[in-house]
Amino acid sequence: MYQICDRKNKTNLFVRQCITEALFSLLEKQDFESITITDIIKKAGVSRMGFYRNFVDKKGVIEAFIFDKFVETVNDIKSKRELNFQISSIMQTTLQNFQKYSKYIKLFLDKNLDSLLYECYHKAFYTLYGDRRQSQIRQYANEMFIGELFNLEMCWVRNGMQQTPEQLAKIYYQIMKLRSNESFDIK
Repeated sequence: MYQICDRKNKTNLFVRQCITEALFSLLEKQDFESITITDIIKKAGVSRMGFYRNFVDKKGVIEAFIFDKFVETVNDIKSKRELNFQISSIMQTTLQNFQKYSKYIKLFLDKNLDSLLYECYHKAFYTLYGDRRQSQIRQYANEMFIGELFNLEMCWVRNGMQQTPEQLAKIYYQIMKLRSNESFDIK
């Protein structure tokens, strides 16, 4: 679970931002495993206590970053709900937000942090949308969505993000429509 902090405290937000930027800056030059908490706090110019007041470990910095981006996206989607928001519009907003932070995602992928990213997506989704003690169908649907969203976005980054968020949202919507029209013979 995420270490929840007081997001209204401007000093705390500043410290979190400094730590996050320091980790990402170090990650451009080093592998994730070789970066220490000492490296991060020196680069960020914060105390060790300041680090541990906000994060459990360096993995938690990435988890918090991904979680914050999920929250931002959910809030953007909620703010547009009154506009007869459809699945293609939801995906478009999701991809637009993702695009804003794609340079960091590319950095994570370049450093072979795919599995950590997926774990962060998973945790963020379930933190926002409840526990896993749901009906079996809902649980499978959630897991499929998390995997689809993650793989769609990672494929988009790996392919150089050639499509706009609008174009990719339309592609996603077309795939969903095709799936719903397919008949499956399960034996």
